[in-house]
Amino acid sequence: MHITHSVSSPLGATWKSRRSRWALPVLAGLSLVLATACSDDDDDGVVPPPEGPPKYEATIRRTAHGIPHITAKDMGSLSYGQGYAFAKDHVCILADQIIKVRGERARYLGAGPGNTYAGSDFGYRVLRIHENAAKAFPNQPAELQEMFKGYAAGFNRYLAETPADKLPAPCTNARWVKPIDAVDLFAYDISVGLAGSSYQLILAIAAAVPPKATTGADFRPAPGSFKVERPELSSVGSNGWAIGAERSATNHGMVVANPHFPWEGELKLWESHLTVPGQLNVYGVGLLGVPAVLIGFNENVAWTHTFSSGQRMTLYGLQLVEGNPTRYKYGNEERDMVPEDITILVRLPEGSVTHVTQRFYRSHYGPIIVIPGTADWTTKTVLTYRDANLENTQLVAQFVGMNRAKSLEEFQSVYANVQGIPWVNTMAADRAGNVWYTDATPTPNLTPTAIATWRASLNFPPDVSPPAALWNSMGLVLLDGSNPENEWQDAAGARSPGLVPYSGVPKLSRRDFVFNANDSYWLANPAEPLKGFSPMHGLEDVPQTPRTRMNATLLTERDGASGPDYKFTVDELQDAIFSNRGMTADLLVDSVVERCQGVTTVNYNNTPVDISQACAVLAAWDKRYDVDSVGAVVWREFNGGYTGAQLAAGGPLFAVAFDKANPIATPHTLAAKPATGDDPILVNLAGAVSRLATAKVPVTAKLGEAQFSTRVDGKKIPIHGGMGQDGTANVVSWGTLKSTTPDAEFSVTRGTVVNSRTNLTTTGYAINNGSSFVMAMGFTDTGVDARAVLTYSESSDKASPYYSDQTELFSAKQWRRIAFTEAEIAASKVDEVTISGN
Repeated sequence: MHITHSVSSPLGATWKSRRSRWALPVLAGLSLVLATACSDDDDDGVVPPPEGPPKYEATIRRTAHGIPHITAKDMGSLSYGQGYAFAKDHVCILADQIIKVRGERARYLGAGPGNTYAGSDFGYRVLRIHENAAKAFPNQPAELQEMFKGYAAGFNRYLAETPADKLPAPCTNARWVKPIDAVDLFAYDISVGLAGSSYQLILAIAAAVPPKATTGADFRPAPGSFKVERPELSSVGSNGWAIGAERSATNHGMVVANPHFPWEGELKLWESHLTVPGQLNVYGVGLLGVPAVLIGFNENVAWTHTFSSGQRMTLYGLQLVEGNPTRYKYGNEERDMVPEDITILVRLPEGSVTHVTQRFYRSHYGPIIVIPGTADWTTKTVLTYRDANLENTQLVAQFVGMNRAKSLEEFQSVYANVQGIPWVNTMAADRAGNVWYTDATPTPNLTPTAIATWRASLNFPPDVSPPAALWNSMGLVLLDGSNPENEWQDAAGARSPGLVPYSGVPKLSRRDFVFNANDSYWLANPAEPLKGFSPMHGLEDVPQTPRTRMNATLLTERDGASGPDYKFTVDELQDAIFSNRGMTADLLVDSVVERCQGVTTVNYNNTPVDISQACAVLAAWDKRYDVDSVGAVVWREFNGGYTGAQLAAGGPLFAVAFDKANPIATPHTLAAKPATGDDPILVNLAGAVSRLATAKVPVTAKLGEAQFSTRVDGKKIPIHGGMGQDGTANVVSWGTLKSTTPDAEFSVTRGTVVNSRTNLTTTGYAINNGSSFVMAMGFTDTGVDARAVLTYSESSDKASPYYSDQTELFSAKQWRRIAFTEAEIAASKVDEVTISGN
């Protein structure tokens, strides 16, 4: 349920905050101007044959489960092989993303439901991503230019040899699947860096129309809906561990990678092994369409990432000049917004294509945005924002530098010198057993006064403080745009003006371990808290999520996950990350069972509910979220009676609240039963039973009977793991963070939502998000011992044998050994091809 509050803004605006997430009208006031309809004079998408001797040559060997091992003579040829192999697995998704970033979706797909495709086109055109990429591309190092050119050439080779009617569903015969060039790819990779910022605001940009503006008489967009949400609020997160010599059974470094990312959409990960003899030998996963490895290892360094809780952008509220909604106050002056007319092509239902023009505005901070019904453009105020990643053209340079690092020192120097990491924390380990943590993401550099003023605004109730409302609902920072004190500050050594320089970001080197589970940098190692950083990096001295506490418990408990010797083996890392222990269950189940035993019925919503069977189930439960665990669904719905903040801080559930001096051990102990009246703990258990009954999920159900993937048509694949509120390390869930169209990828469907906190529906718990590429690895005296599973499998093509094979492995908790050496690759090889071209 959405709880809506009207909020009187100190800036003079009227706001509406939503406590859960913002479900917003799409382009409610979008003014579009219809021009003359025209024919679509697009080319036929035919790739011209190569001319001259081949420039690129690569060998692609696929091993079990379709993993490509690509070897080439140089980086351009390597990317050529990578682009070709990638296209075989995900051609539809990348083709769709390219037209998205070019602002051409509506040209091929029409305005879209609620005009979302037209809105996307306008939003990306306003950001000028493709235009800026074309300007910046010649300034990239020559080798990187060759990588982009090679990747595009490999992708295009696949298109040239694959007739349109043989392309995989759902993009078979799609006119928008076309050859791409290096700038297209470079622009898309820049856009990937916006996942923690402008990505969320694309339709908010498109919806920005001044009050009382007239709309085109002949074209009215249909109403619809869109959302603005932080990625981590969509269950996009991760666990990352780097284990050092002091905690490693071999005295060498070890890494656990457990990104919790979408199983659908362009933010999926693709696995590969990339080799240029004498230059590069790296294994891991990359973001779709990015020619490098994001998470993985080479012969000497291994690393993983988790989504940062810090800020990549700040929103600004502008005070408008009376009588002129496109002029705003700034300090002692007034400034005009800069208008820009943008024209896109839109395919009409009968098939013709028309030009549609929309006027947009920007402040000196950035684009004007509108969230209809929540943050409108009034005669008094409007929102704008500044994004730290819009100028980040270093993403691929960053990854390539990391991929090539021969030591942890070289790895760290890439962070210092390139500064291209877009939105993630990093945990790294080397062969010598050194480990390192950093949150080196681009972060707004605000003055102490600006920070203090913002912090003070959070002390007011959300119904009177828009900054508090936005922070509580979205975790986003809102500043007064009329006050020059709130400008980002330039600093020496920063990648771009206004950012915190590398010297000022959180960093920690250890010999035991570092970790992160999407809370801030503060407790990367609880024995050495990181303190004194800007809250734009994240918060210190605050309650930690149950998942962070479980990660820390698995890493630090004696005679626990690391065995009696307190040193991890790779087998123990595997078992730990898939142990499926739940933090709240470990803390409270026994006490709840003691409280509910002997009680038969409890009133919930004025209805008697029998809790006796649920109590018996919890008494027998193994406190795990395995597919055959009986009791997991009852405890999940018990947790689902509380907010995430209550589960982290204490609230009505715990007798001992969070204590910043003991942040991993608190809160704890079940709250005492009241002296009189209903026992709220048992009322909440009755609520859990009631919700399960509504969803027709028996309290005696095994978790795998209720929690599943429908990746295979007509089949429910049982899925183990918990959700964020359960406090498991292995998170699986339902998420909506993607921008692919139905024409580009299949989507999982689910039933009617019964409990939005737990994703319980009338079909159970459908899974399309969570643990994705799961890797446990360690360096050895002679090489690498690495195992992994890619939960949603390597290919997006339902006809491929690699579409769901690893989903079945994940369901059974089966890992596969990573083939890294020549002998391992030869033993596991299922296919080999050498390709060449221009």
